[in-house]
Amino acid sequence: MTRSVRRLRSLLVLGPATDVDDVQRELGSEAFELLVALTITAAASMLKASPIEAVVVSPEAPIAWIDELLASIDRIRPGIPVLVVRHRNAEEQPGWRERGVGVLRQPLLPEALARSVNAVLALRKT
Repeated sequence: MTRSVRRLRSLLVLGPATDVDDVQRELGSEAFELLVALTITAAASMLKASPIEAVVVSPEAPIAWIDELLASIDRIRPGIPVLVVRHRNAEEQPGWRERGVGVLRQPLLPEALARSVNAVLALRKT
């Protein structure tokens, strides 16, 4: 009997080293392959080299990183969904929502990030 092997969904996690661990912990219980970028340059390289299906940005990532990330996605892999985790009162660029960027505000309920990623990935299939 042959068993089908379920391919892990590749996610890019962008954020400073001190912040990425929390995002990894939140997503670690799901069947995701997490590719971590600690800089925007590393994120752009990973977008070129890997079959990334979505991007999650940690709460401590500066707004400039998110804007650069969106520009990189437009150049390299248009259409990849982006979820940005922000602190409750953190600034948000008005154009993000127009571009379809999902913004999740902390504190997040347990497993909220993983459920949001799964929902975004399911929407891409339809």
